[in-house]
Amino acid sequence: MPKKLYKLSLLSILLLLMGSCSKQSNHNPVKIHPTTSELSVIFLLGDGMGMAQLTAAWHVNQYLNMETFPYSGLLLTHSADKFVTESASSNTAMTSGYKTNYGFLGLDKYANPQESIYEYLKKKNYKTGIITSSFLADATPAALFSHRENRYEFEAIAMDYYHKQADFAVGGGQDHFEKRTDGINLLDSIQKQGTQVFYSLSQMTQIEQTPALGMLYPGRPPYLSNGRSDYLYKATEKALQLLDKQSFFLLVEGAQIDVAGHDNSLSDQITETLEFDRTVGLALRYAETHENVLVIVVSDHECGGLTLLQGEGMDYEHNYARDEHSGAVVPIFAYGPGAENFSGLYDNSAVHEKLMRLLNQHFKN
Repeated sequence: MPKKLYKLSLLSILLLLMGSCSKQSNHNPVKIHPTTSELSVIFLLGDGMGMAQLTAAWHVNQYLNMETFPYSGLLLTHSADKFVTESASSNTAMTSGYKTNYGFLGLDKYANPQESIYEYLKKKNYKTGIITSSFLADATPAALFSHRENRYEFEAIAMDYYHKQADFAVGGGQDHFEKRTDGINLLDSIQKQGTQVFYSLSQMTQIEQTPALGMLYPGRPPYLSNGRSDYLYKATEKALQLLDKQSFFLLVEGAQIDVAGHDNSLSDQITETLEFDRTVGLALRYAETHENVLVIVVSDHECGGLTLLQGEGMDYEHNYARDEHSGAVVPIFAYGPGAENFSGLYDNSAVHEKLMRLLNQHFKN
């Protein structure tokens, strides 16, 4: 068989497998019920989480909540101007629908501002939430509310957040709001607007209504292995309590998978992936009891160029190609009304199109 036809045959088989309607599992496959009410979206993003990271995490735990999702696919991640992307351009593509340049936030490749799904749904009176194990002005959350050519303008991005606050947000980055070169204390201003600001998980337990903002670390939070609490799970649990019975959009980012890839630390990539997957399980259980909730689990890019090679018996030897991102495809999983639309192999910018089409079908008149 000619090489070109052989490759096409392999691709056809892959797409057929990914597009199957449901998969059998030893862990009670989930069931999806149709809904006619407004659609809420839980968008969980494992930053830097590629196929090898998932494989390594599975072999430690012998199970991932992600494996119970009935629909899955693969995303192409390149930027508009570079083969290997980063979080700003990738998340702009997924949340705004435009392929853009490396390092751009909320702009198309010509530097024109483009509305994110977060901004769009705020105008539709949706409740919104942002939870990240990084800092709030970092690229993944910033792609929701900022429009800039430089993802590293953290103080300016914090100001952008001030103008487009979520109803509930938790992360690090307190210094970008308080210890600013312009002398403005944004947290004071936010509190004067009626938003509750808390600084610890114990304080978070006292929050009973929105709006609320959790600033748990002055800058980037540390790894779990270096003492970070499991606030990703607990803050997501709190968000679902506060946003329940309302139409909402919630972003949850497992950010440190990427940081560990840059550090070429497999143990931390595994630990951070398992924490993220535990939070995925929480979102999935919530959606199983709420017929109008769509859960999307995705990665923005792989980090580290990780490969897992044969060791002794069931052991493996791991290797990182470098301390940067790679251009490999990344996974996407879906559960809930319209989840079948997320099967297959496609560009990451198509995620926005698929989400918008489903949301518009369910908006109340």
